[in-house]
Amino acid sequence: MDLAADMKVSAAVEYTDEVGNPTATPADATAAWSVDNTAVIALTDNLDGTASFAATGALGACNVTVTATTGGATFTGTDVLNVVAGLAERVNVAFGTPEEVTPDA
Repeated sequence: MDLAADMKVSAAVEYTDEVGNPTATPADATAAWSVDNTAVIALTDNLDGTASFAATGALGACNVTVTATTGGATFTGTDVLNVVAGLAERVNVAFGTPEEVTPDA
């Protein structure tokens, strides 16, 4: 998913059966979130199966991983957050290359 450099997004673990049908969260389930690029994403693991991911302002890609454990089994889900430039909110003056006004004599 693309995330603007001045935004954040939340995520939650969703459980499915082996063919992708949604299931209820198992009572003994635990989940831990991680990111591989803290230069572009700041992770807050809420320790309840949810997390939030805030862009730091730097542009780039970040792999997000959630590792869930239930009934003695461990499952891993991954996705990518691409931090991209946000909408135009400011303007800068961009000067060109200086040129001589009159030729040298």
